[in-house]
Amino acid sequence: MKSPCKSQSGFTLIELVMVIVLIGILSYGAASLYSSRDGFAGFIAKDQLIASGLLAQQVAMGMSATANPVSLKVERRSSDDFWVFTLTKVGHPSVIFSQDASGNSISVDDVILTAGASHTFTWNSNASLSDSTNHHVHFVGTNTFRVCFSASGYVYQSQAACP
Repeated sequence: MKSPCKSQSGFTLIELVMVIVLIGILSYGAASLYSSRDGFAGFIAKDQLIASGLLAQQVAMGMSATANPVSLKVERRSSDDFWVFTLTKVGHPSVIFSQDASGNSISVDDVILTAGASHTFTWNSNASLSDSTNHHVHFVGTNTFRVCFSASGYVYQSQAACP
């Protein structure tokens, strides 16, 4: 008499345990990327600076009848250690971003903005920077981010040195 052999399919207990262990290791590694507040602060500030710069350029294009229609002030507030980006459209300032610096530093053209310091970028009626100079901004902390301001008014992130 033959014993009935049924074909069984599925995962063994060892395979299931190995998958759970691998998922645990991967999730621990991924969580460590976002658990550092200071690393995330620089990332957010970098993206917001790029967006603010592009917005300033677009507003300057729309206000071509005005000599210097738009400026973007980047400052490190001394009162609460925040980065603040203020967009000013012909005398009407509006804070468009405020981010806890969380121990990170910011520098403009290799000059570190200490508490209370600021730097202002101004776009002219041609939507290019008024000083016709390239600039670079570094956010330094757990991670380092570089933002380039081209003389033509365009703002972008760069892994290499800005021109």
